[in-house]
Amino acid sequence: MKIVAIFAEKLFSFHYTGQHENELKRILSLWNDSKYLEQFFKENEKDLHGLSFKRFSQQIIHDANRIDDKLYELSEKEFPNYDTFFKALDNQEYQFKQLSKRKGRVNDLRLYALKIDDNCYVITGGAIKITKFMEDREHTNMERDKIDKCRRFLAENGVHDSESFYEFLIENL
Repeated sequence: MKIVAIFAEKLFSFHYTGQHENELKRILSLWNDSKYLEQFFKENEKDLHGLSFKRFSQQIIHDANRIDDKLYELSEKEFPNYDTFFKALDNQEYQFKQLSKRKGRVNDLRLYALKIDDNCYVITGGAIKITKFMEDREHTNMERDKIDKCRRFLAENGVHDSESFYEFLIENL
């Protein structure tokens, strides 16, 4: 498992061992893959409340492009502010905590990340979330497990703020 820079020095992504792409690229590719979307649709049709595959896939692809555009737009600013996109994963979290679990969302799409420090994030994964709770479906529950595993990984390597995060990155080039 390694961490790669996405935009500037504030947005990063995990690149898991055995994967060809980092998590941001992998997730955006899946959300634009009609075969993946068709399989997801078939497996989760009962949660989609009569939505047609055509409408579902159009919406997912559109929203994936909106996420990509939003992250790019933020990166182009003189002072990118990713805090405007990533919100607390737990809606009951009101205070900052170290390596806080976050989500960026557009409709049913979620990007999951850890907040390293103000305006500094590392993406851990993403999912199409069509139920109220992550625990309700295996694919979102797996994403919760990934974010927890990544949080433990960073904590075990002494990461608790941006300074320790950048030191970790330099040591592990």
